Amino acid sequence: MTAKKERLDWPDIAKGLSIFGVVLLHVSLAIPEGMDTFVAQLNRFLDPLRMPLFFLVSGFFSAKVFRLSLRELFLSRLWFFLVPYVIWAPIELWLKFREYHMFDGSEMPGIGRYLGQLLTGTGMYWFLFALVVFNLILWATRTLPSWGAVLVSFSPILLLPLHSDVHMVGKAVLYLPVFIIGAHFRQKIADFAAGGTSVRNLSRSLILYAVAFSVSSSWVYLNTVAEISVTWPLPGPETINYFDLRLVVNSVVQLAMMPMAIMFAIMLSKVPVLSNGLKFLGRHTLVIYLGHPLALTVLYHYNMRAVDLPISRDAESWLNSTAFWMVIGLVISAIGAFVLWIITQIPYLRWTLMPPRLPFWDATPVQQSKESVKAEALELKVARE
Repeated sequence: MTAKKERLDWPDIAKGLSIFGVVLLHVSLAIPEGMDTFVAQLNRFLDPLRMPLFFLVSGFFSAKVFRLSLRELFLSRLWFFLVPYVIWAPIELWLKFREYHMFDGSEMPGIGRYLGQLLTGTGMYWFLFALVVFNLILWATRTLPSWGAVLVSFSPILLLPLHSDVHMVGKAVLYLPVFIIGAHFRQKIADFAAGGTSVRNLSRSLILYAVAFSVSSSWVYLNTVAEISVTWPLPGPETINYFDLRLVVNSVVQLAMMPMAIMFAIMLSKVPVLSNGLKFLGRHTLVIYLGHPLALTVLYHYNMRAVDLPISRDAESWLNSTAFWMVIGLVISAIGAFVLWIITQIPYLRWTLMPPRLPFWDATPVQQSKESVKAEALELKVARE
């Protein structure tokens, strides 16, 4: 019974932990001196786990892609990422461009700017674009052995010098491998999670985490004592530097940290109140992710930039305190998520976030093994909860 509960709980807790870290990061960046607060510094420990954990779980529940045709992939999966992306990404961009226009004197961009950012996955909602691209790559590599698919997942490294100009290149270097591993090694991950916090699981996870942390720290230290430059053998620049190579280092470090991240999620599942809260967040990831930046822009940035209120960590008045506005920022983020949740309860409007199946859906069920049926039933159960 315990193992079953952990298998059902840890993905939601992992997503909840991930989305809370994302919101806290964005609030910390928005509030003056927010990144210097204790909670922001604590949140930095989640940097190697936050988005990788999200994409690991996303890949874990994408194994059904192996059984789909390209048409079925679009109808039963990509459609549900594309609709909220195409509708809400331009809204978020417009609100942010309007802020720059009002307070920085920038001109409002034309439709070409919006299309350019949408088609390159540049913007706050890049993760939806990434899920579309990653699922397509997963489908394209479905017939490869697992090791071959993982090898392909590292291929964005070949485009490494482009990451500063093409936003999605950097994201693919960082998160495509963990997504592909989540899908191709779903059963191994499930078996690992079913083992819970056994001595074997914990010891191996801690060793991998310690090694990964040491590599990451050594890499950062190396940059402070030497100028890192490596000859680039492919077309493009002659050399690549620390900022290019750290994407590759971070990608490998994150992978090594994933077992400990799963262990952490399982340990949190044993803390009653906290686990319920994280599961709640994990089951409402979409509205939280889409809603909080909209609310921060409209309710915080529009108003605070208009009044130009000085805010600092050592302010004498609570009204000028960074800590106070960090709390307000989290409340505002919750309001944004709540508003979008309300939209999911309104007929027709809810389709902007949770689109209906297309009317020409007529995919023929594929013959599945008993294990596939059980896996899909588990996916549906987790999704509905």
